[in-house]
Amino acid sequence: MSNNNEKVSKQELALYEPMKHWFLEYFQNKNHGLKIEVFDVHKYYLSDFFAKAKFKKDFPDYSTYKIKVDLLGVIERNDHYELIFIEVKDGDLNFSNLAQLLVYSKLVRPVQSILISPQGPSTHLNDIVNKYHRMDMLEYMPNRRIQLAKWDSHRGAILL
Repeated sequence: MSNNNEKVSKQELALYEPMKHWFLEYFQNKNHGLKIEVFDVHKYYLSDFFAKAKFKKDFPDYSTYKIKVDLLGVIERNDHYELIFIEVKDGDLNFSNLAQLLVYSKLVRPVQSILISPQGPSTHLNDIVNKYHRMDMLEYMPNRRIQLAKWDSHRGAILL
């Protein structure tokens, strides 16, 4: 979720393609028979991407999506579309990363929102969420929370 002025590191860019493929397979396995696509949209405002997309009909306020996320999952369910945000970082996941994805998720309301890096959550973020059980820090809608994940670059998969 690169800030408009922030340049994406080469390490982060290198993660997009393997994560895109892994998440596509993962979402297809979870949603048998549904059409699913995962797009690398890190270069575009979502509003611009949506302007050219067939699924914009389900998001009448898409012109307000002047935000950038890294990967966008799209699930087609009975001629209705659901979104998944996947935000990729190449360092420890921190409060700044979480805050930005939280606001983006509140705006767009994806069915799933994932913050992922090879390092996983920073010690501070991990302590707040797991040691002190502040799951509310991840909630962007009732019953929807940002998922913090760790990517295993050697296996090309999420560490579960």
